[in-house]
Amino acid sequence: MISKGIRPNVVTYNTLLFGLFIVGRVGDAQKLFDELQVNDVAPNSYIFTSFIDGLCKNDCVLDALEFFHTLENSGFELTIEIASCLIDGLYKAGMIEMAWELFSKLTQKCLVPDVVTYSIMVNGLCKEGKLEKANGLLSDMEENGCVPNVVTFAMLIRGFIQNNEKSKVVELLHKMAKRNLIPDASIVSMVIDLLVNDENYHECLNSLPSFPIQETNKKLK
Repeated sequence: MISKGIRPNVVTYNTLLFGLFIVGRVGDAQKLFDELQVNDVAPNSYIFTSFIDGLCKNDCVLDALEFFHTLENSGFELTIEIASCLIDGLYKAGMIEMAWELFSKLTQKCLVPDVVTYSIMVNGLCKEGKLEKANGLLSDMEENGCVPNVVTFAMLIRGFIQNNEKSKVVELLHKMAKRNLIPDASIVSMVIDLLVNDENYHECLNSLPSFPIQETNKKLK
């Protein structure tokens, strides 16, 4: 492109970076990122997020963490998307304590966790088997004005079902109903499995809340 007099912009670079990371060409992606800055193309939060995400998905989480700190020290205004991406990468790499440390320091960095950030944390805690802590985080996010979505609830429900805690599953379903959140296919499937494997099928069924069927006024139970 450059040889033909066409100057790539930040969108072009972002697309190329994404492609290189997808095929595992981390070194080439890093060189391209350096080239971007040499060519006076101002990177934005989207390309920084893509860069960190690409490093994490290619098992270069420590490089991503180092880049995050470099970015932070440069004076660039971090976004919650950049931080959430790194937290997710740390969790998936098994660096649980580092992920939690970064999450706990978000407010110090003037970053407000959103539903994606909280869901990443909830998912990580559930996979660790720390279900009560994950459930507590659900309460924390609501107290902080962040509304959980169906994905957040699905993670918790899956965790409690795997731990055979039916009462917690029912409690979460009631919370969903109270918030007018309709269970998605994954939640419905998990609850059906729970019911068919329960000796007290009818008792469990009767304890479930009613949810409105979308586009109708009927109730599903």
